Amino acid sequence: YNHYRTVALKSTPDRAISILTSDVSAYIASLDGGYFAQRGYRDGDLGENVLVGGVEFDFFRVGKRYRFTSKKESEGKKPSIAEDDVIVEITEAMEPCANLCKLPYINDPTIASPKERVGRCQYFIAALEQKEGLRGWYARVVKGGMIRVGDTAAFAL
Repeated sequence: YNHYRTVALKSTPDRAISILTSDVSAYIASLDGGYFAQRGYRDGDLGENVLVGGVEFDFFRVGKRYRFTSKKESEGKKPSIAEDDVIVEITEAMEPCANLCKLPYINDPTIASPKERVGRCQYFIAALEQKEGLRGWYARVVKGGMIRVGDTAAFAL
């Protein structure tokens, strides 16, 4: 569930899914010497619906289609779309927003100084603004279905 996407954007189909890659999750966990990880950062905190491992964040590109599949491809054979594959099209890179500052390890009530809490928020947002797609990707569903743990992401045909 992503409050901004659901309420403010009225569940637009172009933002039906948010995708984050595990390299970004590891990056966040390592920021500032592990500050956010030590205070509770975990996968899902950025509102992503799908966390993808095995590819880096820049694997995804706006306008390109990707499939999530449990089918194992044979080398040398042309890949095909299986009946239960999910196809999505990336519609835009996500932008970090101030709602991220509501996360408890950023707006930590044990930090007495409001200035320091604001500084943590600015640092976190700036870290995710370094490159397009570092915050994640929005996608529309082209072919629905269920994405399962262990499915792989590949270019759609």
